[in-house]
Amino acid sequence: MHWDNLKTSIEIAALVFGLLFPIFTGKGYRLGWLLGGLSSFLNGLIAFASGYYLDVLLNAFYIGISLLSFWGWAIKEHTFQSMSWKKTGIWLLVPGLLAVIYHPISKGIPGAELGFADGLTTFYSLAATLLLSKKIQWAWLIFVPINLLSAYMYYNKEFHFIALQFLVLTGLGIWAFYQWKREK
Repeated sequence: MHWDNLKTSIEIAALVFGLLFPIFTGKGYRLGWLLGGLSSFLNGLIAFASGYYLDVLLNAFYIGISLLSFWGWAIKEHTFQSMSWKKTGIWLLVPGLLAVIYHPISKGIPGAELGFADGLTTFYSLAATLLLSKKIQWAWLIFVPINLLSAYMYYNKEFHFIALQFLVLTGLGIWAFYQWKREK
């Protein structure tokens, strides 16, 4: 079967699994981690088809986290933490520098698209995920511009359902930031 015939079905499945993931995991159902892993797998296929190769690696990372979490691995609960301005600056600077380094490299990769944007979304998503595992509240806000950029990138590749997924994730990032702020 040709990719164009599967494209919309894969997009819709990725969107549905991706939106069910936080609902099921939020209610404490382990099935949510499988749904998150499936969404990441399908998003990885779409990233590959789009030429966003670092995003493929990011989705592989999320598949690993999903499977490990499904099998019972968990990050120890942390209390909310703060971070010095110096460390905050490093966490905000390093992913941007990595994206700058990847940009010229991506030009030599056949089919690689928007290397700088692919690098920004991938490296900042990894940084935000690691910071969230340490319960750094402001890390949710990193996902706002990153998810908006991702929505733009996939919309331009005519993956409208994935663009919609990133818009919803933007809203979830803002909501989660304020939820954590209330818990603090």
